[in-house]
Amino acid sequence: MVITIDGLGVNGKSTLAKMISKKINFKNFNTGAIYRCIGLEIIRNNYDISNLACVIDKLSNIKVNFIDEKVFLNGEDVTDEIQKEEVSVKSTKWATIPEIKEIVRKIQRDFLRDNNTVMEGRDIATRIAPNAEIKFYLYSDFEKRVERLWKKDTKINIETIRNNLKIRDDLDINGGNFIKPKDAIEIDTTNLSIAEVFELMYEEIKKTLDF
Repeated sequence: MVITIDGLGVNGKSTLAKMISKKINFKNFNTGAIYRCIGLEIIRNNYDISNLACVIDKLSNIKVNFIDEKVFLNGEDVTDEIQKEEVSVKSTKWATIPEIKEIVRKIQRDFLRDNNTVMEGRDIATRIAPNAEIKFYLYSDFEKRVERLWKKDTKINIETIRNNLKIRDDLDINGGNFIKPKDAIEIDTTNLSIAEVFELMYEEIKKTLDF
């Protein structure tokens, strides 16, 4: 069984996917973390993205695992490192490259085939799991999302955060990473806490799973 959570960045998808998967004992798959790990690998190794064929060849054996809510890249815990702003911005840009998308999509489909999964991302319910039993779409006001990012690190100028988020949104939307699912349960998270959104989602899940 598959539960999908779609939406643009900074809507709590990753946190909620972890909470839900733990609650109902499903596997959690963080799509954004896969792209971020690829981005981190490119940054760390100074790969020349203009030589795409070479980069894709080097990325073909990348290993990403999720263990106890931590993200491991080739066996190393990179949970905190992939949250850095440089990784966020660059991984979103590189996520528009079709060859990188295909690497991620293969990882996603292989995972879905073998597990009851809560999977979050920007196009999961449309491209990866169109037959998912439960689909959610989370959204909120742009300025609320800026505020959420700023609260994570108030040392960063809020205008910088605003500009970077706009770049990320533009890349997601215009680059085709983001597709709003037509048949999902929509939740506006603007004025809701994570706990409140979780309760709304869990009530919907119980209707299908018959807890």
